[in-house]
Amino acid sequence: MGFKFWIIRAIKVFVSVVILLFIVEQLKGHSLEDSILFSILWSFLSTSVFIGSRVYQSRKGIVCELCNDTPDQTSKNT
Repeated sequence: MGFKFWIIRAIKVFVSVVILLFIVEQLKGHSLEDSILFSILWSFLSTSVFIGSRVYQSRKGIVCELCNDTPDQTSKNT
């Protein structure tokens, strides 16, 4: 899995979490600015943790059924 794969994965996760958190904050009745800042900050943090853990697990050869990605098996055989 190359660099492009991880960038696309990070963007998908970040956008999904931003939208979800923004909607939740708006439903809670927070202001628009607070909702945007909260959702961007926590999306960045959660995306960093998610991508970091997936890169680590991928290097170890651990398959994530939920993510539906498989680690490169070529590096294990060589």
